[in-house]
Amino acid sequence: MQQDPTGQQASNSGNEEKVSHAPHLKSCQSLIIMGVAGSGKSTLALRLAEQLGWHYLEGDDFHSLEAKQMMASGRPITSEMRDQWVGRLCAALQECSAKQLPVVLSYSGLVRKHRERIRQAALRPQFIYLQGSAELLAERLAQRQNHFMPVSMLQSQLATMESVEQEPDVLCLDISHSVNELMQQVLVKTEQRL
Repeated sequence: MQQDPTGQQASNSGNEEKVSHAPHLKSCQSLIIMGVAGSGKSTLALRLAEQLGWHYLEGDDFHSLEAKQMMASGRPITSEMRDQWVGRLCAALQECSAKQLPVVLSYSGLVRKHRERIRQAALRPQFIYLQGSAELLAERLAQRQNHFMPVSMLQSQLATMESVEQEPDVLCLDISHSVNELMQQVLVKTEQRL
């Protein structure tokens, strides 16, 4: 696997099953996969990065140790912590943008003003918002292992999530679909929007 300029892994392995439609997305160089915990954003983002041969940034890797410890204990991080986290994400995106490197970012995207910062930092971004019922999200979180985010944090994230209705560059997808189906939807619908 390649390493991107921010130290995150970028994938072009070709080991995963390919979906049938993989446009180059020439008008888009940043796919932002967002959603609350349990939405499957990291899984989808990594698969898309592998499919397209783009760099992959995992938002969780940019949280401070203190923030991860707080969330692991069931406490939401402070606004200051979230601002600093988004700042680090923006710096990584700007570094990719400066080098014209296409990137797939996975991050929660809960707060609109933070999405706007990401929008300004990323090169020709397209946002993908993964939505699902609280029941399905909780079920997925309960099955997840080796992750700092407990199920108890879900309600806090859902309460914090701000509407994307006035953001035309956000494509909303239903997480009840399989990863391959979601990949198809992202690749086809994003191409149609560009």
